Amino acid sequence: MKYLTPGPIQLPREVLNYINNQPYFHRSNEFKEIFSSVIEKMEKIIGEEVLIFPGTGTFSIDTMVYNYVNPNEDVLLIDIGEFSKRLGESLISRNARLHIIKSEIGDVVAPDIVEDYSKKINDLKAIAMVHNETSLGVANRYVEKIQDIASSLNAILLVDSVSGIPAEKIGKKIDVIATASHKAFMSIPGASIIFYNIKPRNLDKIPPSMNLNKFIDMKKNLETPYTPPINVIMGLDYSTNYILKIGVDNYAKMHREKTDYLKNLVKLKPVAKEEFSSNTVSAFYTNNAKTIIEDLRRKGYTIASGMGNLAKNIIRIGVMGDVNFDDIKNIAEVINYYD
Repeated sequence: MKYLTPGPIQLPREVLNYINNQPYFHRSNEFKEIFSSVIEKMEKIIGEEVLIFPGTGTFSIDTMVYNYVNPNEDVLLIDIGEFSKRLGESLISRNARLHIIKSEIGDVVAPDIVEDYSKKINDLKAIAMVHNETSLGVANRYVEKIQDIASSLNAILLVDSVSGIPAEKIGKKIDVIATASHKAFMSIPGASIIFYNIKPRNLDKIPPSMNLNKFIDMKKNLETPYTPPINVIMGLDYSTNYILKIGVDNYAKMHREKTDYLKNLVKLKPVAKEEFSSNTVSAFYTNNAKTIIEDLRRKGYTIASGMGNLAKNIIRIGVMGDVNFDDIKNIAEVINYYD
């Protein structure tokens, strides 16, 4: 079975070989050496400081929210899909006062609308957004402009880029970005990842496992406060080597080329507007989602159904990891048999 899914992704054999080793003791020099290597490379790829801790994308989002938003603070959420709603759920659990602006399906909210709405909120503390909306294959490429808006209002920008970076690039420093190991960073599930340009600003108590200040303090000595996802980090050691070897721009271009090839072959209507079509995940409308997915599984391929209200009406296809043009051609031939 080969996985063209939004994540976990089809991993290259070399990554699996790296992972398939005895975990190091996390207080040993052996672990510190590989941990240092991964941190250095990830910070070079994104251009911000990084923290790595046990979890997945959802825990990364929750941790970001709890470290940068305090109860009863005003936060603006830009809603462009199901994972935007999940980000909103996290903010509600933190007892934030949530303000929401919503886009049409497949679209994003224009920066001038974000700015106008933001200015109407008297004491705005944060803007929260999804960079790459996995549920619809939509990339919000206004993220840099929205960072400028947040900064101009003395607010911080919180970004979910779980299925985005580094294949969907961000070209400037962002206050906080939450992501995970098992998508475009090309390792197995198990690591939450946060890139930050400003330190946590939580004033309220949070669970120890979420307290990023503990991780920041111990990172100075190449240690973590609790057992880290050691074998995930071993996989990241290989994948970050690979990304830097081909170059971050070329890595993003490679994903764009595969996505363009997929969209040129598949006859179904894409969900995302062309200018916001994600590099990593594509979504298409169909009346035969279940049948297409079952037929592809019989032929050795797994793709994903839709989410939320569109669960039965779209299919989602990821091109991250060990996915080649022949794979894309094979699945397109099956998909094009239907409507």
